[in-house]
Amino acid sequence: MLAALRQAFPGPALPPPETVAQEGLWFDENGAPHTYENPEAEDTARFFAGRPWTDFAPPALLRWELTHNGLFFLTPRALAYYLPAYLTALLTEPLDVDTVAVLEATVRVLTRPDAGESRTVPGGRSEAQWQALVQEWVRSFEAFVDALDGPQRSTVALFLKLVAAPRFKSLPPPNPAQLALERFWESYAPPP
Repeated sequence: MLAALRQAFPGPALPPPETVAQEGLWFDENGAPHTYENPEAEDTARFFAGRPWTDFAPPALLRWELTHNGLFFLTPRALAYYLPAYLTALLTEPLDVDTVAVLEATVRVLTRPDAGESRTVPGGRSEAQWQALVQEWVRSFEAFVDALDGPQRSTVALFLKLVAAPRFKSLPPPNPAQLALERFWESYAPPP
């Protein structure tokens, strides 16, 4: 798997530093977007900007204080670029109680949001806020996937297959990695 990962992600041009992290974004009760300065996004940009994904030693990446949250602050293109650093770390380092959060966050960013899923609106949000937020998640996921080529998509699918059974077998259904495969990646998975 590691050889396939390195071959699929040879390290194209680095994302420009100003495009590594997303601005903070929130939606008002009418669903209108608003940006704000997000210190965690700024920390994420400082951590990744100007460094090739191959520079991140797995133990150091997994020990970075924002490692699991940092994924959510990357722009879609930066996520596509730095994802192999996370996949390498998760495939080579033993998982413990702290690094399992990184695995869960990685699988979460790889899961296509279900825009049509019916559910109650969480957290006291208005329906317009919730719909705008879900649409932004879908847009970001699609932009991330568009930044990947076919071999990279296959490698992501293979990673999800590898972690689905052993890493999530003790959790109650649905298995998060299996859900990610079913919602998008399964068609890219190499044949068994």
